[in-house]
Amino acid sequence: MTMTVFDADPDELGVLAERARSADPGVRRVAMLALAETAEPEAATLLIGGLADDAAEVRAAAAQALEEHAGPQVIGALAAALEDPAPGVREAAAVALADRHEPDAAPLLIARATRGTPFARAAAFRALRELAAPAAGPVALAALTDASPTVRREAVAVLGWLRDPDTHAGLMRSAGDPEAEVRRAAMTALVSVRSGVPAVAALLSGLRDSDWQVREEAAATLARNRLAEAETALIRAMDDPVWQVQLKAAAALGRLRAVAALPMLAIALASEVSNLRREAAAALGEIADPAALPALHKVAADPDPEVRKTALWAIGRCGGGGAGH
Repeated sequence: MTMTVFDADPDELGVLAERARSADPGVRRVAMLALAETAEPEAATLLIGGLADDAAEVRAAAAQALEEHAGPQVIGALAAALEDPAPGVREAAAVALADRHEPDAAPLLIARATRGTPFARAAAFRALRELAAPAAGPVALAALTDASPTVRREAVAVLGWLRDPDTHAGLMRSAGDPEAEVRRAAMTALVSVRSGVPAVAALLSGLRDSDWQVREEAAATLARNRLAEAETALIRAMDDPVWQVQLKAAAALGRLRAVAALPMLAIALASEVSNLRREAAAALGEIADPAALPALHKVAADPDPEVRKTALWAIGRCGGGGAGH
């Protein structure tokens, strides 16, 4: 959250307070939005009061404006607004709570994540992500069996931010969740996995998932983690029917400097998708094996300038005298 507030003139704040009590909901709404621009405590108090307005449009504006204010009272009020009967108010409150960096907010958000509607619990977990509060770990682990897939997905994301090896067992179970959105989140959350641990198996299973976005995220995480034992599975993934999965697999193979992947990467250089051709060339450059030179020379005159540039760099890396040699 980026704070853009400033100290308001007392007279101006008084005018806004008067407008916040107007009989016209349109005037009250504009007053709520204007109160986002001042850091005065009275402004936050008025906005919190606006969350109880009879008009949903005013409550939504108050929730939106509170994104620019901080403190336990603000967090508590927004957390309560996650249960508002109007969808627009709930959404505005969820956005205002997201991406906060206030450690004091964690206890309030953890409490909200354990009760209320699925929407409120999921929004609380979403707001907890970047706080990486250790106390959120047990609550997120318990939520991995929640009836709502959205809550499960957000709980998985919280565990991913914590990067605690003790949560790997729970994330491995989530890798087999019946909902693809949860399995995909589990692939992302396993970013802290290192070689030689059982959780690697969950990432490898993700490469065989029925949902291509889960496969794509598994390959992306394997690229970030540089897991050597994934090499064979990633080479197989170069034959995936979805080019986005192939692209992430190529990136992972490049980072692993997998010489065994040269034949499949060479095939990818002939893809109709320029992004995949470029990534395959980049991977061959990372591997830097002279055996890749014949394939790379074929794309040195590729119609896409980014592919040509990458191919020339890779040729140099492989000892062919091109750029980067």
